[in-house]
Amino acid sequence: MKKLFILGTVLFFCLFFVGCSWIITPTIIPDNGGMEEYDSQFISLLNELDTPSKLMSYLKDSTQYVTHIGRYTPYEFFLKKEGDCADYSIFSCYVLHCHDYNVYSVYIEFFNELSGHVITVFEHKNTDQYSGYTLAKYGYISGRNIYPTGYFNMLDTIEDCVYNFTKWPEGEGYIVKSYEVHPWNYCGYRTTVP
Repeated sequence: MKKLFILGTVLFFCLFFVGCSWIITPTIIPDNGGMEEYDSQFISLLNELDTPSKLMSYLKDSTQYVTHIGRYTPYEFFLKKEGDCADYSIFSCYVLHCHDYNVYSVYIEFFNELSGHVITVFEHKNTDQYSGYTLAKYGYISGRNIYPTGYFNMLDTIEDCVYNFTKWPEGEGYIVKSYEVHPWNYCGYRTTVP
């Protein structure tokens, strides 16, 4: 009887822990984001940042814009909590892609600037909600700022996102020379030495 009780208890705990793993499914990430070893805090953050608005809150509250030479991997950006437009775009594209957003890295060149700028353009999902905004097809992230579709700026194309950037204080005064639309992993952080 005692052996049966112990066997039953062991079986219960085995089924309990296996059952819990079926209920809590981790985010499937497209690659390791630059992690050399598994980091549960990084994976937990990826799971939390499942919408563009949550991603933006994290970027505003936890990171700072700093120019530097090179590019950070998403994981390095997570550790350093700082970076320039390319780093923000790499991280934003990576996180949104992990949550099945159609996302693009868009490089913009300007007539009146020597250096360009990179923004992250994403297609809204039906579940996205922003107070005071009507959703069209796209929104975009530039550094620590998100630009969802508003009442007066219907972002129905990627080109709309590019030219909308020049209307906000961050991009005011810039004159677009050209832009290039690339896939979410365009910046090639895996092959870039910071």
